[in-house]
Amino acid sequence: MKTSFIPKALLALSAAAWMPSSALAQDTVRFGVLLPLTGPAALSGTSIVEGMRLAAEEANAQGGVKGKKVQLFEEDDEGLTTKAVTGARRLVESNKVIGISGSYISAAAIAATKVAREFKVPVVSGGSTSVSATDANTPGDPWFFRAFPGSIEQGEQSARDIVQKLKAKKVAVIYENSPYGMSLAEQMRKDIPRFGGQVVAEEIYNTDERDFYSVLTKVRARQPEAIYLAGLMDAGVQVIRQASEVGLKTQLVGSGSMMSDKLIQLTGHASEGFAVSSMFEPSTPNEFGQKFTRMFRERYKKEPDVFTALGYDSMHLLIEAARRAAKLDGEQVRAELIKMSDVPLVQGPANTMVKFDAKGGSTFRIGLAIVRNGKRVWLPFD
Repeated sequence: MKTSFIPKALLALSAAAWMPSSALAQDTVRFGVLLPLTGPAALSGTSIVEGMRLAAEEANAQGGVKGKKVQLFEEDDEGLTTKAVTGARRLVESNKVIGISGSYISAAAIAATKVAREFKVPVVSGGSTSVSATDANTPGDPWFFRAFPGSIEQGEQSARDIVQKLKAKKVAVIYENSPYGMSLAEQMRKDIPRFGGQVVAEEIYNTDERDFYSVLTKVRARQPEAIYLAGLMDAGVQVIRQASEVGLKTQLVGSGSMMSDKLIQLTGHASEGFAVSSMFEPSTPNEFGQKFTRMFRERYKKEPDVFTALGYDSMHLLIEAARRAAKLDGEQVRAELIKMSDVPLVQGPANTMVKFDAKGGSTFRIGLAIVRNGKRVWLPFD
């Protein structure tokens, strides 16, 4: 694995605009990127990194950090804990980064943070949602930070929307055998009844599962009014396709990992009516999100999604913390992250600001989007 700014040959996007030559490395402020750029979660990881690169490019266009250019070092952890540990160690030991943005898979983020903490380098989530990542922090002494709602908040708000907005009282849950999937399923068990519904079926699947026909047959027998999918986008694509093939008309609702245009592109008409909890849409009422949308469209000639948005937020927060730090090192960057309360996020409703709690978590109201005519339509916040 390499530490250059293009992690794999399949990533054709050049980041040369913000990557100075090695001869100038001592004049740069170094940040690490740790994401699944290949493997089952690459559909998400390759979008997240675009937002991170945009944040770095924007910072450099504004003069960098304390007069120095921002330099990113990218590592592909493939969504695996072993790769995450190796990548994190390379970033902190060889590349001397002062902050890491990553990872997307919660187990990988937890493993990488152990390494980063040892070297006193903060980690800002690149999409990992499970509360197990922030729970691994010592309260009041966090090294891992997540600038969006964790699995508890996401599960609670999704349960509320399923019962109250979609009017589904009988709910089935199909969830991934991972910290992410299991934590969301646990929240559904707690919160669906609390909002007046009932969980009528549960099915668990392994992360490499791609055949969901038997699972869908079992679930259909319980006659749910909605099926909640708690897992990664790759599996969500298969469930949506296969549900359409077997003629299942039940309302499908996806977890936050499935709020992407890639899912719609890969499932086509089968995604019509699909609902998903969404932290960002290009139609956002958030002014900072609107600015991000304009920048992203200009830079990449396509629409942003939640993955590019959370990637941007993650790197932007690290850069802003470095700008405020008394000294350009991991400990000082982390100290600034802890006390942040006035930095706007592109995700969330209007006027969303980051503020981390004692465990490094953060929250805001999540919206609900429904696919209509091949586009996600964000329902009004209430």
